[in-house]
Amino acid sequence: MELIQFLCLLIIFYNVSVSQQLSIRANSPTTTTKSTSTTKPTTKSTSTTRPFTTTSNNVSNASNPLAPSRLESIKNSYSELNLLSKTNPSDFIFDFDKAVTGVSTGTGGRTVSATAANFPGLINHGIAMTIGFLAPCGINLPHTHPRATEINFSVDGDFQIGFFQENGASFIMNEIHKNQVAVFPKGAIHFEQNLNCVPATFVAAFNSEDPGVLTIGNSFFGSLPATVVGASLGGLNITTIEDIRVHLVQNPSIGIAECKKRCGL
Repeated sequence: MELIQFLCLLIIFYNVSVSQQLSIRANSPTTTTKSTSTTKPTTKSTSTTRPFTTTSNNVSNASNPLAPSRLESIKNSYSELNLLSKTNPSDFIFDFDKAVTGVSTGTGGRTVSATAANFPGLINHGIAMTIGFLAPCGINLPHTHPRATEINFSVDGDFQIGFFQENGASFIMNEIHKNQVAVFPKGAIHFEQNLNCVPATFVAAFNSEDPGVLTIGNSFFGSLPATVVGASLGGLNITTIEDIRVHLVQNPSIGIAECKKRCGL
């Protein structure tokens, strides 16, 4: 009985062994399989260099740092760090001697203004500056800054200065000399007259990056309709107003008669 059991176990073991061998042969390397070294099919690489697609605006910005699109981009910065990321070191330097924008030249000298329009470093910083290089007896004609108060510093001259703020106010006039300053309230009509027979310089600072300027005589006679100007002057006829327009001067101009007589101009 034990012998029979032993033979049965032997037969079972033999069958299992044969089955295992057949299984191993079925999975042996002799069968054809995909090689692990097979070249992968070509796919679109994610590291492919992007084509050069500079827009016309970028070209304009590179050649013109004062391009409106660039200034607008800086203006629309969401933080100071974002603003700085859009600027270059040269954006924070302005040369009043070499400026070609913001310049007004007349017979009485020259003014040069640095504002957000021609000095990107001022954008979103709320300040601006004008330097007046006035000739002997030169005057920075009566004007206003609609968006800023001005503080005016005499660098090396004697100036007669004055301002008129609004209807009902009194006209205020003073003289300032070297190293003195004067204040002109926002929107006030004001002027600076060089009283000397030699050139003089002033520096005007503003609490706005875009102070604006409106020259009174030129704007009143040169920009308003002649009929409105005539009505404002008690019915002055149009022909007379046109005659006045011919004689309007560019700012700065030669100033008051007393100074011209004293200086032989």
